[in-house]
Amino acid sequence: MIFTLKEVVQWLGMTAFEIWINIVTVLIFSIMLAFKIESVIDITWWDVFIPLFTCDGLNAYFCAIVFIRLWIDRELRTAGLRAIWSTLVLVLIFIFEFLLCQKLAGENNLSYSLIMSPIFILLQVLMIRACQVG
Repeated sequence: MIFTLKEVVQWLGMTAFEIWINIVTVLIFSIMLAFKIESVIDITWWDVFIPLFTCDGLNAYFCAIVFIRLWIDRELRTAGLRAIWSTLVLVLIFIFEFLLCQKLAGENNLSYSLIMSPIFILLQVLMIRACQVG
């Protein structure tokens, strides 16, 4: 079953623009990751993760703009809920990316189960949101 864009936007709580930004940066990250693993280019793990960190920053900036516009339009409840949801998702994703990058660079010795814990939390929150929306 293929989901429509409307369903994906509703379940993830992201706009089509945010989804597009994520797709483009994951593509760039994947190319850089393949080059790093195959030793085509000699870059650090922090350099490989730059597209993902940039994506987080752009999404945070976009969410701030949407929050301000909703606030100005006096849609306070919608603005607050969207700000809380977007902040939660962005923080969990950033923590995961940061911890994974540190692990790959050899700067910490955390287990992968601890590194993946923000993703597990995010999946649980997404399941709750899918039940509320559906």
